[in-house]
Amino acid sequence: MKVREELILRTEKAVNQGYCLSHFEGKVVLVENCLPNELVRAKIKKVKKDYVEARAIEILEPSPKRIEPICKYFGLCGGCKFQNLKYEEQLNIKKALVEEAFQRTSKIFGLKINDVIPSDEEYFYRNKIEFSFAKRWLFNDEKYTEKEKEFALGFHIPKQYDKVIHIDECFLQSHFSNRIRNFVADFLFKKGATIHSLKNRDGLLKGLLVRESKNVNEKLVGLITTKFDENIIYELTNLLLENFPELTTFVNILSSPNISSTLPEEIRTIYGRGYIYEKLFDYKFEIYPNTFFQTNTKQAEKLFGYVINYLKNELLSKGQKRFHTLIDLYSGVGVIGILLSHLFESVIGFEEIRESIEAAKRNAVLNNINNISFIQRDLNKGFVFSQEIEKKDLILIADPPRTGMTEKTIQSILKIKPSIFIYISCNPITQARDLASFIPYYEIKFLQPVDMFPQTYHIENIAILKILSHKT
Repeated sequence: MKVREELILRTEKAVNQGYCLSHFEGKVVLVENCLPNELVRAKIKKVKKDYVEARAIEILEPSPKRIEPICKYFGLCGGCKFQNLKYEEQLNIKKALVEEAFQRTSKIFGLKINDVIPSDEEYFYRNKIEFSFAKRWLFNDEKYTEKEKEFALGFHIPKQYDKVIHIDECFLQSHFSNRIRNFVADFLFKKGATIHSLKNRDGLLKGLLVRESKNVNEKLVGLITTKFDENIIYELTNLLLENFPELTTFVNILSSPNISSTLPEEIRTIYGRGYIYEKLFDYKFEIYPNTFFQTNTKQAEKLFGYVINYLKNELLSKGQKRFHTLIDLYSGVGVIGILLSHLFESVIGFEEIRESIEAAKRNAVLNNINNISFIQRDLNKGFVFSQEIEKKDLILIADPPRTGMTEKTIQSILKIKPSIFIYISCNPITQARDLASFIPYYEIKFLQPVDMFPQTYHIENIAILKILSHKT
């Protein structure tokens, strides 16, 4: 088999990152741009020792689960790999992906995996979106001026980091967010504002951030630039307030011209308070431009509500009113610890980023939570407790980044032996890898997937573990 060679393949099942598994002459073929159970004509992209990567260029026999995607950019921007698949089948595939992750990664079989908790909103569910400025991706059937070719605000095409699709609508975000993007893009294009060039270390524009609170209905917009351009910023501010009276706050996020990312060096509040409020259940949280917060608010309530109900039932079975201590790893701005604080005598959160800890403390005060504290710690290096704390009956919850936990953190958890360990992850593969280390000491009671990201192949997963024998 050679690159650019065409094959006729029957796809079998969905695997990681939206690919479908197939075989040709005994060799594994990973095929993109198709669905399971389809006959496709595919062109080989890469030939590896153990497998081949290919892209379907023609669907010869479509799956009965295939539907027409509603977005005209589908298949190009890469954000909605499953938009051409019936939603109930998306859920079935995501459950299978969780099972596959534990079986293939950690050789853990026979787990109880509950059906995926579906999202009530299949579209327009995101509360945060970040657009990028770059040169424009050119469509063959459209004509562009030279100026238009150099300007776009939208999403990067996968593996095309120097160009973006200049979109006018995205169905994962709100109508407000779409209107803001189009308005800001039109204004900056007419102003002749320059786009950042990493190669030349110049240009003004890097990105546009939109955040919304779904339960409080507040809205934050942030223009990401390499420097403070007073004329553009204040003219844009006035126009935004004139055309979007629902805007809560507008900020200018300053990011170095020497890096490709939009990592902020400084955030200047131009209008409003510089942050918005969001509510989960009866708790209120400050959300800043760079705050980590679940991107699907309604599903976050289902996710955390499931954990709360599980712990309430555990208390009921024990005849207790409260557990003793909760350890909250990767605590961020304190959301999980605060939501669970009423079930514990004390909560201790561990977080690396100082700004997040300060925000967590403010959120605790905002909600009159007095039994929670936060410790700044790089969890890549593990964590330690006093012997007095280790003697307590501990419950531990962790919601790490997609990369999962380090071995040092895993060993720190095993040392303190929490009676219940709740592991929340947006990446079942790294979650399964990490949990393999706990199998000799813990039983995985069940897995509960939650669909936080409809139309994509991503899935959030809750793993509930109980210690096999009480620590001595």
